[in-house]
Amino acid sequence: MKTVQEIISDVMGTHGFRHKYQVAEYFGVTPQAVSTWLTTGVIPSKHILKYQAESTPSLSMPAPAPLSDQGEADRQKEVIDYLIAENVTLKNEIAQLKQNLTRIQSSKGKDDIIEKVNAESLFISGRISDGVITDVHGDWQKYMGYGEKDLLGHKYDREDLIHPDEFERTKRHQRTLKTSEGIKETRFSTIQRWKHGQTGGYVMLSTVWYANIEEDRVDIVAKPIDSFIGSNYLKE
Repeated sequence: MKTVQEIISDVMGTHGFRHKYQVAEYFGVTPQAVSTWLTTGVIPSKHILKYQAESTPSLSMPAPAPLSDQGEADRQKEVIDYLIAENVTLKNEIAQLKQNLTRIQSSKGKDDIIEKVNAESLFISGRISDGVITDVHGDWQKYMGYGEKDLLGHKYDREDLIHPDEFERTKRHQRTLKTSEGIKETRFSTIQRWKHGQTGGYVMLSTVWYANIEEDRVDIVAKPIDSFIGSNYLKE
């Protein structure tokens, strides 16, 4: 099996990439995730599958000996079982996340730092096809200066909300999801600056995106992290 560095080098050579962030976009992850792969020497199985499926014979591992019909069937079943397990895991994580948000909103007056961090979580759900927001949870008014009426029915993937430096990357993710034929669900995390609805400044958010292409839905969990890096709002 090739090392992580060899796989990344193959991808860069095959697609003419010059930077690691291009490799991250190819795999649908953040540059930090690629750095973690290089540090740990491990790439998650689903990304290995993508690499193996798209690699040319000259850049991939030596071709295995032909499998018997039964061997090929076993191999296909193994891949299908893995993808089904990933699908179930993702759905369970989203369901658990929504339960956690409901519990957080109902809890009051807790001083524990973990509870404080969780209480700052913001949730937004919308359609992938047109970017329109369909559901929100969390204290958006307190942390971002938006009431529900300012968000529901409006678009989450608009330039007046997301900082211009991160806007184009968000649109690329949107285009990838809209044109995807083989991906049913995916998730990725990133750090973005979103405009505060009252001050006009930008709030640094740590965001996790869960996209369900079949249901035309994206769930975004966001947490303000300015307080952890020493400032409340970041100006343009």
